[in-house]
Amino acid sequence: MSGDALTAQRRFSWRLGFPLLVLGGAVAVVAALLFYSSPDFDLGTRNFGLVAVAFMSAALLSLWFLFLPWSLWFVRLGLVLVVVGAARGAVRELSFSGDFVPVVQWRWQPAPDDVLDAHRLQNPAAPGKVEVRAEEEADFPAYRNRDRDGIVRGPRLSRDWTAQPPRELWRQPVGRGYAALAIVGDAAVTIEQRRDQEAVVCYRATTGQEVWVYSYPAAFTEALGGPGPRATPTIADGKVYSLGALGHLACLDLATGAEVWFKNVLQDNANIQWAMSGSPLVFDRLVVVNPGAQTKEAAGRAVLAFDRATGQPVWHAGDHPAGYSSPQLATLKGQRQILIFDGDGLAGHDPATGRELWRHEWKTMNNINVAQPIVLDGDRVFISTGYGVGCALLQVSEQGGQWSTATVWQNKNMRCKFTSPVLRDGFLYGLDEGILVCLDPRTGERRWRDGRFGHGQILLHDDLLLVLSDTGEFALVEAKPEAFRKLAGIRALTGKTWNYPAVAHGRAYLRNDREMVCYDLAAK
Repeated sequence: MSGDALTAQRRFSWRLGFPLLVLGGAVAVVAALLFYSSPDFDLGTRNFGLVAVAFMSAALLSLWFLFLPWSLWFVRLGLVLVVVGAARGAVRELSFSGDFVPVVQWRWQPAPDDVLDAHRLQNPAAPGKVEVRAEEEADFPAYRNRDRDGIVRGPRLSRDWTAQPPRELWRQPVGRGYAALAIVGDAAVTIEQRRDQEAVVCYRATTGQEVWVYSYPAAFTEALGGPGPRATPTIADGKVYSLGALGHLACLDLATGAEVWFKNVLQDNANIQWAMSGSPLVFDRLVVVNPGAQTKEAAGRAVLAFDRATGQPVWHAGDHPAGYSSPQLATLKGQRQILIFDGDGLAGHDPATGRELWRHEWKTMNNINVAQPIVLDGDRVFISTGYGVGCALLQVSEQGGQWSTATVWQNKNMRCKFTSPVLRDGFLYGLDEGILVCLDPRTGERRWRDGRFGHGQILLHDDLLLVLSDTGEFALVEAKPEAFRKLAGIRALTGKTWNYPAVAHGRAYLRNDREMVCYDLAAK
C-alpha cells in the first residue's frame, strides 16, 4: 500500500473512530459516576458530573463534525450554528434543581411574567389598607417563625388527610424568587421579582387578593438557582422589614406599604454568588442584617444593626464573608447573643455592640452555610451543612468574660444542604441530602433515615412534621424517634420549590417561584 493510501486510510479510521471513542469514554465515565459510592459523593455531585459529561461529549462531537471532509467548511459550520441556535432559541430559561438536575423553561410555555401580569389585570389590587393589630401566638411573622426555630403554634391540625383533607382556600401566580410569606392577622407579605423590579407585596391572607406593592428597580438572576430575591420579609409592630437580593433594605408601613426608610447594605461591598439571603432580624430597637464582608472596604461591616424606627446605623461588626443563613437570637450561658452562621463558620455577637464574643470555624464549598443553628440546653449548638461536610454539636463555654467553643461530636449523619432542622422532645429532624432523618443530638447517631423529599423545607407543629418537598409535595410526617411514619401527602405546587412554608392560624401558605397556594389544615 502506497504512503498516500495509508495516510488516507488512517484519516478515515480517525474520522470513524473518534466519535466512537468519545461515546465510549462518555459511557465509561457515566457508569463510574452511577456506581461509585462514598459519604462525600452526594447526588448533586454525581448529577453535576453527568451534566458535564453530556456537554463535553456534545462539544467534542461538534468539533469532529466540523472537520469532516464531505462538504465545504462553512457549510458544516453553518449546520452546527443552526442546531445550536435552534436549541438556544427553544430554551427560555435554564436553571438547576438542588441536585443539579437541569430545569428547562421552553419558549412555547407561557412566560412566568406574562402569566402574572395577566392574572393581576383580571384581579387588581383591592383598595384600602390592611388592618394592623397586635401579633398573636398563632401568627407567623418571620422566616421560620418569630424564633427562627421552625416551630408552628396555633390550633390543632388535622392528622387524617383522607377523612379531612387540606382544603384549598386560594391559589394564584406569584413573582419569581425564593422568599416565603410572613403572616400577621390578614396580612401575608412576601418579596418577588417582577420583570426588572423587586416587589414587596402584601396580600390578604384569607383571600390572596393583592393589597399593596412596594417596588424598585432591581433584577438578580443566577444560572444555577434562577432569578429573584431570596430573603423572607419580617413583620414587627406594624412595620415590614425586607431585604432584596441586591442589598435593598427597606422599612415599610404594614397598613399601606409606604416607605419609612431604606438603606443599601452592600454599599462599598460585593454581593455573594446566590445573593443576599439572610432575613432581617428585628428585636428591641434594632433591625440586624448580615451582608458579609466580601471586599476590603467592607471589613468590619459584615453584620449591620440599624435603628428600626429611623434606619440610622447603630453598630457594625465582623470581617467574614456572608453565608446563606439568617441572623438569629439565642441565649447561651445565660447571655443573649446574635448567632451568625456566615461563610466561614458560626459566631456569637453581643446584641448591644455587635462585638464578636466567640467563633467556631466551619468551612464549606463556596461558603454555602445555609441551615439555621439549633440551640440545645442553653450552652450547646447544633450546626449542619451539605456538600459532604455534615454536622456537629458545639459546646459553648464562658469563663471570666472569655468565650470558647469545643466540638462534642462531628459526623455526616445529617447534611442539611438548603433546609434547616427542627427540635422535638430532644431529637432533631432534618433532611440529609434530601432524605428525612431523626438524629439523637446527645450522641450524633441516627434513629432512622427514610422518605425522600429532596432539598425541601420542614416545619414542626406539636408532634407533626410539615414537609414541603423541592418538587412541591406537601407531606405530614410524625415527629417520633421510634420510626419514620408518613401520615399523608398532597401535590401542592408544581415545579422547583425552594421556598419555606408558613403556617398561621391553622392555614398553610406555600409558594415557589411561579405560584402560591393557601390550605386550611385546622382540625374540625
